Amino acid sequence: MNNDPVYQRLREIAWRRKLTAAEQAELRAWLAAHPEAAAERELDFALDDALARLPDAPVPSNFTARVLQGIEREAMQPVPQPKDWAWLWRVLVPRAAVAMVVVGVGAFALQQHRTRTRIGTSVATVVGVPTLPSPETLEDFDVIQRLGSEPIADTELLALLK
Repeated sequence: MNNDPVYQRLREIAWRRKLTAAEQAELRAWLAAHPEAAAERELDFALDDALARLPDAPVPSNFTARVLQGIEREAMQPVPQPKDWAWLWRVLVPRAAVAMVVVGVGAFALQQHRTRTRIGTSVATVVGVPTLPSPETLEDFDVIQRLGSEPIADTELLALLK
């Protein structure tokens, strides 16, 4: 048996149809280069000729009716229904898993959006703050803070008003 791709290709073509003149010339050239395959090719020619002489198999007169009956019989067979909870594993669990992944990705995206919004707000606040006061102003900060925020009553003014 020869495994040469050229010979195999020509052999398969010869099974399906007669070889063209160019293909026959190619086969003769290949057989001249490989004389050990000549006996195998002669057997192939003899087999091809014998198969070509065989008559076609007769088709029964009711062939079409039998094919249509087979199709109807297949269509009429009931589809087996699962009798246990296996359909949950095949149908609902994958859908639930996909839904959970979608919700998880959505929650993660929302968290990222909120974090970025908070950072943006913080940056806008810091940018909007005027520059810090000079160090001289901050030297008296403790004294100013101890004074308190309520005004001191002017007793002399109150005495004059009475």
